[in-house]
Amino acid sequence: MDNLTIIDIARLAGVSVSTVSRVLNRHPDVSAKTSQKVMAVIDEHNYVPNDSARSLKRESLKAVAVIVKGFSNPFFTVMLGIIAKELELNNYIMLLSQVETNQDEVAAAVRLCKEKKPRGVIFMGGNFQHAKGQLARLDVPFVMLTITMHGDVSREDFSSITIDDYAAGYSVAKRIIESGHGSLAAIGSSADDISIGRLRIEGFRRAAMDAGFPVSEAHVAYAGEFSYEAGCEAAKALLQRAKFTCLFCISDILAFGAMRAIHDAGLSVPGDISVVGFDGLEEGRYFVPSLATMKQPDAEMAYESVHVLLNHIRSRAPHQHKLFDAVFFEGESFTGR
Repeated sequence: MDNLTIIDIARLAGVSVSTVSRVLNRHPDVSAKTSQKVMAVIDEHNYVPNDSARSLKRESLKAVAVIVKGFSNPFFTVMLGIIAKELELNNYIMLLSQVETNQDEVAAAVRLCKEKKPRGVIFMGGNFQHAKGQLARLDVPFVMLTITMHGDVSREDFSSITIDDYAAGYSVAKRIIESGHGSLAAIGSSADDISIGRLRIEGFRRAAMDAGFPVSEAHVAYAGEFSYEAGCEAAKALLQRAKFTCLFCISDILAFGAMRAIHDAGLSVPGDISVVGFDGLEEGRYFVPSLATMKQPDAEMAYESVHVLLNHIRSRAPHQHKLFDAVFFEGESFTGR
């Protein structure tokens, strides 16, 4: 039922095509009861109006959809600016869509592709596991930016531009332990996370275990979202139940909030607790103390995502999987023991 038309909706709802059209366009001359009946059918079948027949002729529109999951994370801001600029230089427009943390980004992309008819999709953030059948519903090429797909999805079916998040998390813990810290804590996104945050935490904990300093569940807190407040609250919870000399956060935005909680507890950074973030946000260099972090090459990754996708759109070039390096930035928030 992926290709339902307005005629199908009218038949299933038991009304005329003109009535469905009036409901979709919110005309006031349709009764509330009829509107509810039509909308129930639309919701049940996930129907999205197809704009291709309208005057803008979206079939010929040169556009790329960018699906952003975790829009509150400022790490994406620089990348979005570069993507928009590179698309414009190549005579494409960017169709930006925000997806909340609890929403399915692939389902959102399928709906957007039906309605707007972009030539391709760039996913920013999101999960690394999706059903192969669900991804097959995307009839345009797509690039995973900052993440790649795991599971039974063939790497010949998509492109990815990312770092090795597990290896980066492992590297952070190794660096911290080699600096003399033996009591570590971490802030992740959620306990059931299937995004890059989970990979970073898993790599971090693996390295700590390999070095003989395992990180218990009591030393891990989950923020739930990427915000200052979430980082602050997660750090407060950790401080109430565990003792540690270094705190690793899976994003800089969480680390900023965590440093506030440490300060409010009457402790100092890095004197009492060192803090290490992840991403390399520019503002981290201007905090006092400046934030130690694993810096991703955001500008280079954003640039590559556009050109890998456009090369595939234009010439059906093979999909590519490019792995970039994250580099430890020596900020003032981290010191050895």
